[in-house]
Parts: sequence; C-alpha cells; structure tokens
Amino acid sequence: MKNRLISLWYLVRYSLWFVPGLMVAAALVLAYITAGLDETLHPLGDGRLWWIYEGTPAGARAVLSTIAGSMITVAGVVFSLTMVVLSLTSSQFGPRLVRNFMDDTGNQLVLGTFVATFVYCLVELRTIEGSGSAPLPSLSVSVGLALALASLGVLIYFIHHIASSIQANNLLARVGHEFEDSVRRLFPEATDGPATWPTPELPQGFAQRAGELWARQSGYVQMIDHGRLYDLACEQNLLIQVTRRPGDFVINGNPLCLVWPPESFTSALAVRLQRSFTMGVERTEAQDVEYVARLLAETALRSLSPGVNDPYTAVTCIDWLGSGLALLAGRGRRPAFRLDEGGELRLVYQEVSFPLVAESCLEPIRRAARENVMCTVRLLEVLAALARQVRLPQDHQVLVHQAQAVKTDSLDNLKLAWDRDLISGKHQEVLRELDLAALRLEPPEAQRREKG
Repeated sequence: MKNRLISLWYLVRYSLWFVPGLMVAAALVLAYITAGLDETLHPLGDGRLWWIYEGTPAGARAVLSTIAGSMITVAGVVFSLTMVVLSLTSSQFGPRLVRNFMDDTGNQLVLGTFVATFVYCLVELRTIEGSGSAPLPSLSVSVGLALALASLGVLIYFIHHIASSIQANNLLARVGHEFEDSVRRLFPEATDGPATWPTPELPQGFAQRAGELWARQSGYVQMIDHGRLYDLACEQNLLIQVTRRPGDFVINGNPLCLVWPPESFTSALAVRLQRSFTMGVERTEAQDVEYVARLLAETALRSLSPGVNDPYTAVTCIDWLGSGLALLAGRGRRPAFRLDEGGELRLVYQEVSFPLVAESCLEPIRRAARENVMCTVRLLEVLAALARQVRLPQDHQVLVHQAQAVKTDSLDNLKLAWDRDLISGKHQEVLRELDLAALRLEPPEAQRREKG
C-alpha cells in the first residue's frame, strides 16, 4: 500500500491537472461562500465596506463576463506557451527532462489561477441573471475583480518564470539538486561503522533449485518494498533473493526474485510477493538514484552530438554530476542483506553503489567527449575532485579506471600536440589526487609498516 501511494504521488506530482483541479474546486467553494455572504450583507445598505462593488446589475454582468472571457483566453495562451516550451525542452535537453518542467509548481499554479478565476466568474454570473430588482451580489463581483488583478500579477510572473526556467543553467541546476536530494534520501549519513560487509553465503543449490517469482508484465521496476519482503520471509521462514534493483527493465516472464526453500513457494505466496514490486512504463527517482544522474548524462550526450554541438551545456552537466557523485561518495553504505533476530539470513537484494552510478554516467560522456578538449579537461578536473571524497577502495578503483580511460581515449583521438600535452598534464593532477586518496584509504597497519 505504501508503494502504491508513493506511485500515485509521483503520478500526481508530474501532472498539469492536479493543482489546477484543486484550485478550480476551491474557486467553486469560494463562489458559493461569497454568494451566501452577499445575501447576508445585502440588507446592510450603506454600511457596506468601501471596497465593495456598488454598480448596477447590468454593470456587474458586464464585469464578470469580461473577466471570464479574458481569463479563458489568457489560459489558452498560457497553455500554448507551455506546450511550446515543453517541445523545445524535449528537443534540446531530452524528452525525459519534460517531467521536470511539468513538476514545476509555479507553472501549475499559473494555469490553475486563470482557470479558477474563469470558473468563479462563470458561477457568479448565475446569481445576477434575472430582473433588475434582484439583489446585487456586490461582494461576489468585488472578489472577481480581486481575482482578475491577482491573475494579472500571475501573468507577469509566468512570463518571467518561463523565460528563466528554460535556461540551461537553471534547468540543469534543478536536476542536479534532485540528484543530491535523492542521494540524501536513499543513502545514510557516513558513520564510523563498517563500510563494507562480507557477501552472505547462500544455501547449496540455491541458484538451480530456488523458486522463481516471474514478472507478470514488461516494464521498469519503479519501487521494491524491502521491508515487506523481509517481514514475509520471517513470517514464512524463507530466504528471498531480489534479483532486480529499482530502474531495471524486466521482460514479462523473467524472474524478479528467488525464494528458498523451493517447496514453500506456492501460488498464494507468489501473489503476496508480487505486491512488493511496483512496475511502470518509466523510471522514477523514488528509489532509483541512477535515473536522476542519467538525466544529466543524457543531456550531456545530446549537447555533444553533432546536431547540437553545445559543449558548454555538457560542461554544466559534468559539473552537476560531479557534485552529486561527490555527495554519494561521502555517504554511508547499508549491507545488501538482512538477518532476523536469530541471525538467519532472510533477504538479499541488489546494492546501488558509487561505482555503479559513476560508471553508468561517466563512461558515455567520456566516449562522446573524446575529441572535445573542453569537456575532457573538465571531466578530469571532476575526477580529481571526486578523489578527495571517496571513502572506499572500490570507489577509488573506479576513479583510477575512469582517469586512465579518459586519457587513453583522448590521446588516441586528438591530433594537436598542444591539446595532448594539456590532457596529459590534467591526468597527472588526477593521479596525484588519487595517490593521496590511496594513502588515506590504506589500513592503519599498512601505513605504520610503510613508515617503518
């Protein structure tokens, strides 16, 4: 149930209808409230507030009709501009970044303001449709005028906001902050405890005989409820090995997890296990930190393509990737298994680690930037910065591999001696940082032996 609610939240979050829908509902409630107050305040006559509308019924109808017509017209223009921006964002930065633009609360509030003002005026028009002797809804018309003035301010805000949000630096900074937020949410704070754990031993014949839970549909694994799987394993005295991680694409009929002992794997148990896996047609950042990092890598690759040829945007992507990876390198690690209170192994799952995210994002950029000196230099500088943050030997080894691959790939493709010397010099700087990191990561006993 928790995963389903989170999936529903992400569906609502990346929609252009939810916030405007709530605002329309609020406008309906406001219309009925002001209509009721008008009936209460009407007998007060001259005692009404100075800002209350005091025109004629014909003038009130004209005012509300004008506001309603102009609001729906402006809402159509705003919607058209939004679609144009979405199209430009998709073509320049990649279709997956469209979701980040749709997630913008400011855009949703702008659309909601115009539509809600239109609905409010439309509902209030019915209260003055009648004879000239009918009570004048002065408060309702005054609120309509206030909403029209507020909508004018929102329109000015929208013009500034939409021009600012499509700038490459602002858009990529937002994705970079989402990357960092995902790392903070999914990885614990660094502690003095163990950073690595021994791989648990599985029962003999586990891979050949364990029961397989098959996917009932093709799609991406969006979320896995490890807590539910652990509770189920303890309840049924099982050992469950999750063979997929959030973000993996699974074809219908392929395994999601393995269950031991095989004789305990029944159809009823399979139904309960299926509820722990949330599948969908796209990846989300709920449990998939690699997905957000790949958004930056995808934009960098698109920027380095011959059709776009925008290395400055690629450098910005590399900068924000480095920021998120540095944060990830400094975070703690959790064991990729869980034991029950008696020490029995109950759950084994796939670990998302710094090497996985770093290699999946930096490798494609390194290949695309092999002939671009600017991006290659920045990539080496980011590797040097990451060397100061790593806490584990396996993370350090990934940086060593990436630095050597960047150097070899660039020297094989660059023809000018000046460029080759520049890359070699930057590579030497990375090696110096990596050597210092290696000394820092050595066990205290090894350091004492080396000094002795």
